[in-house]
Amino acid sequence: MSVGLLLLDCYMPESQSLKDKRRILTSLEERLRRQFNIAVAEVEYQDQWQRAQLAIVMVNTNWRMLQSSMSKLTEYVDRDRRVEITNTETRQLC
Repeated sequence: MSVGLLLLDCYMPESQSLKDKRRILTSLEERLRRQFNIAVAEVEYQDQWQRAQLAIVMVNTNWRMLQSSMSKLTEYVDRDRRVEITNTETRQLC
């Protein structure tokens, strides 16, 4: 079994307050959970209104399948015009 961690550093230029940021992130997180059946959480920059780091965890029996899923997930987030991905990092946890 493989566990993959995907970290996405995001910039939200249209966000003008923490409330705007929460609205954008809540919508994005719900769509990601429905589309990919993943666990997602904001883990950094909670007090900054235009930045966020999302941690996404996935489990599969095959590491290559996890890598493919993480790539598709990154592309999915990148298509959201409200969010710009500034950095990505992937890790195999086990």
